[in-house]
Amino acid sequence: MLESPANLPASNASDVRRRNRRLMLHELRLRGSLSRAELARATGLTPPAIAGIIQDLLDSGLVREAGRRKSARGQPPIEIEIAREGGYAVGLRVDTRGYDFVVSDLGGEVVASGQGEIQGEEPEELLEFLAALYEGLAEKYGAGRSLGLGLVTPGPFDAIWPGIPTPGAIAALQTRSLVETLTTRIGVDVFLENDATAAALGERLNGVAREVNHFFYVFVGEGVGGGIVMKGEPYRGESGNAGEFGHLIVDPTGPRCYCGNSGCLGQYLSLSSLRQFQATQPDGASEAAQEAWLASAARALSLALVTVENLLDPEMIVLGGAAPRQLLARLFDRVGEMRPSVRLGRQRRLLLSDLGERSASYGASTLPIIAVTSPF
Repeated sequence: MLESPANLPASNASDVRRRNRRLMLHELRLRGSLSRAELARATGLTPPAIAGIIQDLLDSGLVREAGRRKSARGQPPIEIEIAREGGYAVGLRVDTRGYDFVVSDLGGEVVASGQGEIQGEEPEELLEFLAALYEGLAEKYGAGRSLGLGLVTPGPFDAIWPGIPTPGAIAALQTRSLVETLTTRIGVDVFLENDATAAALGERLNGVAREVNHFFYVFVGEGVGGGIVMKGEPYRGESGNAGEFGHLIVDPTGPRCYCGNSGCLGQYLSLSSLRQFQATQPDGASEAAQEAWLASAARALSLALVTVENLLDPEMIVLGGAAPRQLLARLFDRVGEMRPSVRLGRQRRLLLSDLGERSASYGASTLPIIAVTSPF
């Protein structure tokens, strides 16, 4: 049984009350509408505590009563559900190619989306651009209902590479310090995430990984990343940089990587590696050149996926990212039958994402929602 706020000092009671609110919203987010009795069983809270928290959430406009459930006998219970109109979140994906955004309601449904070009990469001009973009959306959808801004970009963050920055990454966004400044500037919480983890969250919300609690997402863009979902929640590691799948070594004798190693997966699989390969070919834009690159990329990916399956034992692996869907589909076909691993004989080992290039911005918009509704 969880602790009762009534038996704790004021400061601890406030923390427990906040955690219990999030715990209840977390259950509603995952399971949909639940009765008060079901919420008590799911959370371990006492019925009086449930009643108090529900009234608090009703008064805040974050949940609503969905009516009585049909029942063959007795008084049917009143179901409680998240009030979708109770708040919204903005998700923004930014890299050197431009930006796209998604606005989602409290239930995670997309209400608006768009895209465009960034107006400079220097810290000050980037800060002003991001702030103006968010404030324009907040004015349209109601600043008082904003849950925050999810900002995603290629990672890792605050890492020391011996070579060039991550392909597609904007240097000013590779450190969390700008995000802290942006939080102060716009007056709401800003949640920084790498594009692969955000895309994995988007896939779980709206894609082929719906209802899947354990999976790995392969993000193919200017670089290569990985998103890890465990028990329905993203796994980030100690410093928030877990999932740097592009730096899994598939050939120690391969080309030098900017991270300082040789033969990293990203040197074979990323869009930047495709352009580099094409530049070495007599007719780089030809179908034959692309087929040759696909053969090499698929082999490298196949080797890397075995390690993922043996290490994480995921229910499935999803292939997606910012690369053109047609290219991803051809890569998916080239991988073909998965190599033997602990997942041998299981169904749905590798699936192709159906969200397209905006999977990361979909996921970005879930970050503030998860922060509000997750007790962890």
